[in-house]
Amino acid sequence: MNCNVLPTPKTVVLKNGFFETQRKINTDNNEWLIHLSAFCEGFKKIKNAPVLIADGGIMIKKDTTLGRGEYIIDIESSAVVWAADSEGVCSALATLLQLMRVSKKGFGTEKIYIKDAPDKKYRGLMIDLARCPHTKEQILKYMDVCFLAKLNYIHLHFIDDQAYTLPSRAFPKVNEKCRYYSEEDIKEICRYATMRGITIVPEFEAPGHAKFLIKSYPEIFANIADKDSATITNEQGEIINADNILCVGTSKAMDGIKILLKEIAELFPDSPYIHIGGDEANIGVWNSCEHCKKYMQENAIENERELYCEFTSRIANAVLELGRTPVVWEGFPKEYADIIPRETIVIAWESLYHLANDLIDEGFKVINASWQPLYIVPYRDRRWGPNEITDWNVYNWQNWWKKSKAYNNPINVPPTEQVIGAQLCAWEQTFEQEINFIMENSVALAERTWNEKTVTDKETFNKRHFIMMKLIASLISDL
Repeated sequence: MNCNVLPTPKTVVLKNGFFETQRKINTDNNEWLIHLSAFCEGFKKIKNAPVLIADGGIMIKKDTTLGRGEYIIDIESSAVVWAADSEGVCSALATLLQLMRVSKKGFGTEKIYIKDAPDKKYRGLMIDLARCPHTKEQILKYMDVCFLAKLNYIHLHFIDDQAYTLPSRAFPKVNEKCRYYSEEDIKEICRYATMRGITIVPEFEAPGHAKFLIKSYPEIFANIADKDSATITNEQGEIINADNILCVGTSKAMDGIKILLKEIAELFPDSPYIHIGGDEANIGVWNSCEHCKKYMQENAIENERELYCEFTSRIANAVLELGRTPVVWEGFPKEYADIIPRETIVIAWESLYHLANDLIDEGFKVINASWQPLYIVPYRDRRWGPNEITDWNVYNWQNWWKKSKAYNNPINVPPTEQVIGAQLCAWEQTFEQEINFIMENSVALAERTWNEKTVTDKETFNKRHFIMMKLIASLISDL
């Protein structure tokens, strides 16, 4: 059927005729008015025409019999939308932004009935804010992309070796010589996300990728090398740098981490998740740190790999104590995974440290961020486009790298609710370098997480994708 909406709706019935009404929209649930404001802002940007929140146009009604994220649009003699929750409302509004166009009476569309709901609850986009500066306004543009594409999570990588970009009152030196977002910036980012039904996943990177934090407060977070460790090497005999991994053997370091996590929870009061990093850590350094060695001895910890899991468990439990759910990158080793609380959600990306099928067998919930085809990086031979994503599915992990376990034999798992969704990851690029790739691939990812099975042929998808690119370009334009 000729319905140019993405992601492809589950049920579409085209009726005869064209419906038009005044450019007004309203709801019988005052809690949803904030979402209607986002629709009005979006329509003004896309069509350069105002929409009022008032009776006499589209009506949004609450129907508690519908499921999470489900919505119904029925446009015939009137235009009525039903949903049970904010997620369903925002998805319906994104669909209306694709359907409605300016008409003589105000706006209108072909008469149509749509009933729709996503297959996967987590549909995400990650932006690297620590390595390359992004303005607050650029983050808001990414949220506009997510809103129209029906991606409902935005994972913000605030902290890495290069910068600590969140404001800290307890540790102000991390902001002294660093670009960072003010508390007012964060409040506006949170408000903008809430309007569009988008959940923010803030990331605190630990124990690796922490050079900036360590250099700002070495007396708290730095490893202290013992007298026999003038040169520190990893398992391959390569010299490694001790200044980018936190010391995990002292109470002052752990207390400092807990304080920073509490600050993050307070900055993002509506975020149910806090991402705690947990990958690419030079854990061999701990064998040469006097504090970490002592901690391992006192706690009967066999080696640095067990310490890695034990620390991940400590920080995950700290997040749980804050009333939030911890999220980590695939990184902790399999042999000590039983230490880590099963509430922890794991983003499986490289199929190197801990494989998705093993994580599922161990009882973890998993988010698919398979590097191939979901990473957007500066290297042309290590990124993929929308057609590769539409050929992929949420239960599949692939990788371009020969060391990855998914290089020759992609990892496939049976359909399971433990795979809660997937996300794109954009790394090490400026807004200008990555935005076009994010626009293109976000729509493709939304299609493949909204619909687990392929429901649209490639020619039809590409036609609709082209239309969506024009809408998104208008939505994020500064003109």
